[in-house]
Amino acid sequence: MSKKANPPPPVPVRGALALLGLGLAQSALAIYQWMELLTLRAGGTTSCGISERVNCETVWNSPFASAVHGLFRIPVAGLGLMWGLVAVALSALYLVWRRNGYTVRPAVNGLRLTAAAGVLAVVVFAAASASAGALCPTCLVTYALTLAFAAVAWKGLPGPVMPLAGEWGRALQWAGGFAVAAYVALLGLGLKTPQATAADEKVANMSASAAPGSLEAYLGSLSPQEQQAVSNGLAQYRQDSPLPARSPARRLYGPTTAPVKMIEWTDSRCPHCKSLVEVLALMKKRLPEGKLSLEARQFPLDSECNPTMPPQATDGSGVRCVAAKAQICLESAPDYWELREKLFAAQRTLTNRDVVLDILGSGSVPRSQLESCVASAETSQKLVEDIMFARQHDLHGTPLVVINGREAMANPAFLYALIMADGNANAEAFRGLPPPQAMQAHAH
Repeated sequence: MSKKANPPPPVPVRGALALLGLGLAQSALAIYQWMELLTLRAGGTTSCGISERVNCETVWNSPFASAVHGLFRIPVAGLGLMWGLVAVALSALYLVWRRNGYTVRPAVNGLRLTAAAGVLAVVVFAAASASAGALCPTCLVTYALTLAFAAVAWKGLPGPVMPLAGEWGRALQWAGGFAVAAYVALLGLGLKTPQATAADEKVANMSASAAPGSLEAYLGSLSPQEQQAVSNGLAQYRQDSPLPARSPARRLYGPTTAPVKMIEWTDSRCPHCKSLVEVLALMKKRLPEGKLSLEARQFPLDSECNPTMPPQATDGSGVRCVAAKAQICLESAPDYWELREKLFAAQRTLTNRDVVLDILGSGSVPRSQLESCVASAETSQKLVEDIMFARQHDLHGTPLVVINGREAMANPAFLYALIMADGNANAEAFRGLPPPQAMQAHAH
């Protein structure tokens, strides 16, 4: 009488369930990171911009992150979501095949390949974050989830660790197929996600290259072209004569005792003004507290509301005038700076006055109240005050930047260096810069 063969041991389920949970957690975190990135690109403030050294924004604005976004057409957070979706899909496939009595080896091999890709990505992205000089808290959680996934995939799944002969094809077919499907599904949103501008990358590099107060280290980290730009800006700044403020500040960021008192005039549809607003928004988060006081004034390039412009300088839309007046109306609002940055972030969409009012009326001041203020004579008078104030300087166009009464070149590296020097254009650290070249033309 022959013995009956022992039934095969049941296929374990706990490891696949743990991987499913880790994949879902990674996907949720990647969605959150992507939403935070969209907030940052819209000019808002993220929850993990804690300090200069603990700041996700610095990592997201780094040249590496920009290169990844440009190569794959989706941001790093999108790649994290893509990885999470593949992990979830393969874990679910394992559980379905187990329940139906099919072999789970293709899913096991796919999960381990996915884990290996995740570990490699952790090494690369962690090195890039370290080179950016900032700690990204949400990135650390991503790394922890990915490494935990790899540990479970290696130890908690049945069978040999490496695919056997003849198993590679199906493993790559399932893992690669899910990856392609996830990429195609996410590509549309990736193409709609703005990439970091040159201004974003410049300030991200600023905070990474020098500790607060280390002007020498910062200047030494600049390229020869950037050092030349700083030298040129300093020469121009030294030649200008300081002028007293024509009128008191209506809204100020930073303390009145700050050694650097900056006033900037912008036009809502001026591309160079957008870059300046983006740079200053980042600088405010990275500069040592108390270094800078900032005042925003208006100089719309439209003869409809700016009497210093030639009569033909208008497109008839009134966008520039409404944007200038609406910003003046928001000067007492608690979310003034955030709304202003949001306006410039949406510069390409500013095609009519309703778009402007929708953006600036989306905060603490209702649109109806904002419209009444825009139409008031008091607001028009404040705008004229801003325009006449700007005209006392050698205004060639926008943006116009004045630091401690002197006109300053709107160059990110120069502005950052001068602020770090407490506005002292003759600081000892500047002696190592190359001789200045001929004065550069102003941006229009």
